[in-house]
Amino acid sequence: MRDDWMLEGGASEMEREPSIVTKTDIEFENSASRINFLKDYPETRISDRVLGPYRMGQEVELPLWIAQHLVEMGYAKFRDDEQLTLNTLSTTHYKETLPASKQVPRLSRSFYFQVRRLIRNLRIQELKDRAKARDLDKAQALARDIVAIRVKKIVSLAASGEQATELTSNLTAEEQALYEKVREAVDSWKKDILGREPTN
Repeated sequence: MRDDWMLEGGASEMEREPSIVTKTDIEFENSASRINFLKDYPETRISDRVLGPYRMGQEVELPLWIAQHLVEMGYAKFRDDEQLTLNTLSTTHYKETLPASKQVPRLSRSFYFQVRRLIRNLRIQELKDRAKARDLDKAQALARDIVAIRVKKIVSLAASGEQATELTSNLTAEEQALYEKVREAVDSWKKDILGREPTN
């Protein structure tokens, strides 16, 4: 446990509101994920939970953080549709760079979580195999481009003052949080510049 539990100003870390990224990471780390076992796994107790026994070839649904641990240990692999790959990231990048449209294309709810996970996994792989450095560089470049393109559209949408639910319905939770912050900041700035309407 960290000793520096008190932050500047005397506020504890427990009192600080977690970021939207922290919230979504916790949500998705605990979400169900399906894995296929590559070899037999004996019955094992993790905290108050008993895992297994599982047989080679068996498909099992487990919380993602447990599934990730079993995959890293070499006991299982994720199903292809459970993973964001460099190819699917490239496809998303292509869709985002199509001729400018005001609308923000829909992403899966877990897209940014999966991007962070992909980059983290490629960093781990690069430590064992330097040839993976090219994949890591490509993933980071694609992710940066996607974020930059979408942020421009979200900021433009938020600054327009339009209350367009159909335009914001494609945003992920992280993007919705950004949209709300920008909209509130722009609204406040406009009121300061143009004067606030008198209240009755």
